[in-house]
Amino acid sequence: MIKKNNISLIGLISGVIIFISFFIFPTPDGLNKIGWLTAGVTVLMTIWWISEAVPIYATGLIPLILFPLLGLIDLKIIASSYAHPLVLLFLGGFIIASAMESSGLHKRIALKILSFSGTSPRKIIAGFMVTTALLSMWVSNTASTIMMLPIATSVIAFFSSQKNINQNSFAIPLLLSIAYSASIGGTATLIGTPTNIMLASILSDTYDFQISFLDWFIIGFPVALILIPIVWFFLSKIIFSVSSKNSYALEKTLSVMKKNMGKASLKEKVVAYVFIFTGSLWILRKNLNESFNLSLNDTSIGILGALLLFIIPCGSNQRACNWETANKIPWGVLFLVGGGIALSKAIKSSGLADWIGTFSNYLYGLDIYLLILISVALIILLTELNSNTATVATFTPILIIFAVGLEVNPLIFVIPTTIAASCAFMLPIATPPNAVVFGSGKVNIDDMIKAGLVLNLVAVFVVTFVTLLILNMIFNYDLMSLPEWVIKN
Repeated sequence: MIKKNNISLIGLISGVIIFISFFIFPTPDGLNKIGWLTAGVTVLMTIWWISEAVPIYATGLIPLILFPLLGLIDLKIIASSYAHPLVLLFLGGFIIASAMESSGLHKRIALKILSFSGTSPRKIIAGFMVTTALLSMWVSNTASTIMMLPIATSVIAFFSSQKNINQNSFAIPLLLSIAYSASIGGTATLIGTPTNIMLASILSDTYDFQISFLDWFIIGFPVALILIPIVWFFLSKIIFSVSSKNSYALEKTLSVMKKNMGKASLKEKVVAYVFIFTGSLWILRKNLNESFNLSLNDTSIGILGALLLFIIPCGSNQRACNWETANKIPWGVLFLVGGGIALSKAIKSSGLADWIGTFSNYLYGLDIYLLILISVALIILLTELNSNTATVATFTPILIIFAVGLEVNPLIFVIPTTIAASCAFMLPIATPPNAVVFGSGKVNIDDMIKAGLVLNLVAVFVVTFVTLLILNMIFNYDLMSLPEWVIKN
């Protein structure tokens, strides 16, 4: 078996060699030199992302070096991608999430929701899935998985004393359900996962098409709402046989944890109020702007929420959030998102996107819905071996140009594929939640592949069908013709 370090080394060397080859081989017909070198940078970044030749966050910094160095795009233009409003929105969301974790509010929320889940193993799994998904809508899917894992292991420990319950038929699906629901829950909100921000950034920066927090919620939440019970059904009834008999293990676990936790602290209350205030502004932004002639945007709301946490006192010499807490946010994700925006901008401005779009001529005559299904399946497959954010960053601009070449609305390709990038369930390396539960030592790779393969196939059809239905029926988009925002740009 090839070790991960060897794969990284191969990716590092092959990426550089292939990049150099773009200077040696002649520029293809219909593409200029700038577009050809941009393609070389794109290939280099893709190989390094897939092989993790260097940390994927560091790969996101390549545009800052190579685009100005090669004279492709001015440094000021590229640097602006890393301070894009949607990158700053993500920053605000991360700070709020870090305050929730620091105050312990996340655990209290989890225990409150779990107390309503029931006492049978199947109901417990359902309760964990709903709780994890709700947390993941606001907190990173990695953090929400880490939050729920110790609670899950304590429940599993109580069940281990009950001889009438098969541990493998409960522990494994429970842990997998946490990982899968964390990924699914992140698709429901714009800040739930970097892939959502990445798509919104590309559409906003390149095509001046805005997806607001509420717009994305209307699309993403129904997908999550439908996928969660489907995944629960397959995990608890089809792939694994989970008991439906009632148990008092969960009640004991919750009572002990509630007793140890005690009453909510002032810090928890402040963070909760700020969290509710920020979420309410995100949802009501459009109505507030229209009613009071304001200019609120999602980014300013997110930063306002984060700033309030630094301002509001919580006792003597304490604030709801301090810089030590905020400094723990995953800064690398911001570099990755910025790098993806910069790459997308370069692909379009260099003419590379238009050149790639000419290949869509070969797809004429094929059923458009079949092409969408293939695209969604391909993105899920690629995400099993690659960062989902990197996959979206690389392929979204290409899919947009393909859609333009086919003279259809690009949203019917890029929204399903972006959501699908969070639905890779088969391998531990596919998503951080998968890696977290696999690292618990209670889940074997065979179990994850067995469950994930089936659920990947299910996700292809559910994500495609639901997103297209919402785009058509709720937003009333004309999906089979080019929208005005594409024609203008």
